[in-house]
Amino acid sequence: MKNLYSSKFVLMLLLISISIAHCAKKKEEIQKDLVIQVMTNGRWLVQNFSENTTDVSNEFTNYEFQFFENGTVQAINGSVITTGSWVGNANSLTIYANFPVGSNAILRLNDTWKITNNTLSLVEAIPANVSRTAYLKLVKK
Repeated sequence: MKNLYSSKFVLMLLLISISIAHCAKKKEEIQKDLVIQVMTNGRWLVQNFSENTTDVSNEFTNYEFQFFENGTVQAINGSVITTGSWVGNANSLTIYANFPVGSNAILRLNDTWKITNNTLSLVEAIPANVSRTAYLKLVKK
């Protein structure tokens, strides 16, 4: 009888552990889905960008950015479209962006950005790399 009780107890603990792990996984998936939904719903504008305390926001005046669920991002400047990639991480509050080619303005975005403030229509970020001094503010168009 004691072995049966122990087996039931172990089985119950195992089921509880699986349930907890499943819930944690679901929470991560929900966070990831929310990041993707917010970023891919509409176009974004660079409202402010500074590099080494120099405001270079005007370099982005004609650009709009469209993020896609497949991990691509387009920098749209009139009829010129530059394609890059992006990854959002809800757990570390970061967004990684990479444009292999593009204007100096577009190449400034290549980095992992630590989100310091965000809403459904605004993202403020600084480079995760502490040796770089920059500030990025995106707003929904």
